[in-house]
Amino acid sequence: MERGEGRTLLVISAPQHDAAAYHLSGFLAPDPVICLRAAGKKYLAVSALEYGRAEKEAPVDELVSFDELELVKLAEELKSGARAFAAAAANLIQRAGAVGSPVAVPSHFGVAYADELRARGLWVEPDGRLFTELRRVKTQEEISHIEEAQRAVEEACAHAVGILEEAEVSVDGTLRWRGEILTSEILRSEIDVELLRHGCTADEGTIAAGGAQAADPHESGHGPLSAGEAIIIDIFPRGLEGRYYADMTRTFVKGEPDQALQEMYDAVLEAQATALSMIRAGVNGRDVHDKVSDILHKRGYKTGKHDQRPGQPLTEGFFHGTGHGVGLEVHEAPRVSTADEELKAGDVVTVEPGLYEPEVGGVRIEDLIVVTEDGCRNLTNFPKEFRVG
Repeated sequence: MERGEGRTLLVISAPQHDAAAYHLSGFLAPDPVICLRAAGKKYLAVSALEYGRAEKEAPVDELVSFDELELVKLAEELKSGARAFAAAAANLIQRAGAVGSPVAVPSHFGVAYADELRARGLWVEPDGRLFTELRRVKTQEEISHIEEAQRAVEEACAHAVGILEEAEVSVDGTLRWRGEILTSEILRSEIDVELLRHGCTADEGTIAAGGAQAADPHESGHGPLSAGEAIIIDIFPRGLEGRYYADMTRTFVKGEPDQALQEMYDAVLEAQATALSMIRAGVNGRDVHDKVSDILHKRGYKTGKHDQRPGQPLTEGFFHGTGHGVGLEVHEAPRVSTADEELKAGDVVTVEPGLYEPEVGGVRIEDLIVVTEDGCRNLTNFPKEFRVG
C-alpha cells in the first residue's frame, strides 16, 4: 500500500511554487489552489482564470471552481482571504464525505488555514514526512524528466570547460577570456544562459567559485579566477517543461595544481567511488556517509564524524552530508548523511563528498544516481577530469 493511502490530504498553495501542491494536483498554476485527496479520489479547486486550462490538463477525479465553493462570498463574510480559502477547503472536504477523518497537511501549511479548519471542527495533522515520502521514490516518467535536466547540466558544464580551456593565463596568474578578465560572475552567467538554451533555468543559483572561495561550499563565487587554483562548478537547474531538478558538481584547475590540491582531489574521488559502489536498495545512507568519512579521515583530513566537537562548528575538511534526494525540489528526501535513512529502489540522490581547506581551496565531485535493487544507475555522464588545458 502506498504510504498515506486512505488518509485525507490537503494542500492550499500555488503549485508553481510548492512541490507538495504540484505533486498532489499534477496541475501547474501561479496562484493558490485547493488540492484534496479523500476516499481515494483527487479534487482540485481553482479560480475561473485557471478553470478552462485545468479541465484539459489537471489529472484529478473532480474539478471544482472557486465560484462553486463561494470563495468570494466567504472572503467578504470572514474579512480574510486566508480564512476564506480554509473555509472553502472545509466545504470541499464535506463534499468529499471526509469530515470525520484527520486531515494531513504539509509542515509549511499556513497557520491561518489550520486555525480556520480547526474552528470548523476539522482535525488537522501537520505531517511533513508523509508529503515528503509521497514524492520520494520516483516513477520512470519522473526519472526521465530528471535525466533531461541532467543532460542540460552537462551541456552547460561542457561550455564552462570550453571557456576555461580557451582562457589565457596573465602574468599575475589571473585568467583572461576574449579580451577581459574571467570572473566567477562571467563564467556563471555563461553557464546559466547555456542552461536556458537547453530548456532549464538556474532558479536556485549556480556556483562557480575559485581559490579560497571554493573552500566555502555554498559560496556562489565572485571576482577573478586564477590558474593553479581549484574552481568548483556546481550546477543544479530545474527543467522548464518537466519541472524536475538535476544536480552535478565538478572541480577544475586551469594548468597545474600544487601537491596539496591534487591530493585533496584524489581523496574526494576515492571517497566518491567507494560511496557509489556501496549504494543499493536496503543500504542505510548513514553507513555510506560513515565510510566516506573514514576514507577522508584516513587520508589525513578532518571530518565531522572524527573531529567534530560538541557545540563547535567544523569549518574545514569534510563537514556536510554525502548526498541528498533530488526531484521537484533540489534538496529533498532521502539524505545520505548522519540521518538514519534506508535507501529504496527509485530514490534519486546525489553522491557528493567534498573537502575544504581555506589555505588550499575546495574540491567537490557530485554525481546524480537512481538507486536500484542491486546497485545504482548513474544518471551522470560527464567525465571527472581535474585539469583543463
